[in-house]
Amino acid sequence: MRETDAKAAPMARVFVDTRRGAKSDARDLIQAVKKGVFEFSDIHADLAGLVQNNHPGRTSDDEIALFKSVGAACEDLAAAVLAWEWLS
Repeated sequence: MRETDAKAAPMARVFVDTRRGAKSDARDLIQAVKKGVFEFSDIHADLAGLVQNNHPGRTSDDEIALFKSVGAACEDLAAAVLAWEWLS
């Protein structure tokens, strides 16, 4: 699925749910790579790195953060566990 044009990625700090998913399914990032304005190595962090505090995320109010989620099974599992705990 493509949600932004190729100009968005180079203007922002890019974060993804999974690097592997971004390379195979993030059409907006793939398009930016094909146009030569972005590289997958420009991805700042994945979701695991952010939640484990391995990366600070945005470092100033002026930064633009782009989070590209293509869907990962771990996200579905976390939501299911949370729902189960809430309902139990």
